Amino acid sequence: MLHDFNSSSLGEAELNLVYPLGCDSAWLWPSILKAELSENLYDWLTNTGSLTARLKQYCQAFTVQVLIEGNYPLSADEQAQLNLIESQGFVREVLLKLDGIPWVFARSVMPLSTVSGADNALANLGCKPLGAVLFSQPDMQRSSIEVAKFEQNSPLQHVMQRFNDGDPMTLFGRRSCFLLSNKSLLVSEVFLPAANAYK
Repeated sequence: MLHDFNSSSLGEAELNLVYPLGCDSAWLWPSILKAELSENLYDWLTNTGSLTARLKQYCQAFTVQVLIEGNYPLSADEQAQLNLIESQGFVREVLLKLDGIPWVFARSVMPLSTVSGADNALANLGCKPLGAVLFSQPDMQRSSIEVAKFEQNSPLQHVMQRFNDGDPMTLFGRRSCFLLSNKSLLVSEVFLPAANAYK
């Protein structure tokens, strides 16, 4: 059973320690991991349509729970993906919940310039899904998808297991860069144990 993942279940000191969680892993082309994946999981990882729209087909109530958002240090890998010199960016980490159950942990990383000026709506999404914004823009471009696995010793796993009573399992995620009005962002999505991707 997945517990509700919310700030009220954690003390302030613990919150300061665990967030942001990050998505550090060995990101690879899907073909490299294909032999380890079921056909269903491979499809969830590589589908290029809107994940938000697809998730909504599996529930009555789709909600976004913001874990943290603001200006934070980026990993060297994230800087390289976004061709950034600066070490900080705007980071947003959320849970995508279906009927109250977390299915996806999502981390979006944007250069500070992306959330400035006319596009600052990206920094003020609140509980709105980022995917709904991205896939509504006719000029949106998306890079190739990379995939990764998160073993039981990863920081993301350590935190998520606090809210999952089931047996530990390897989690899989995907990421890609988006270009929106000539501004870039990197979106990583990790499927949690309750997700249909593992069925």
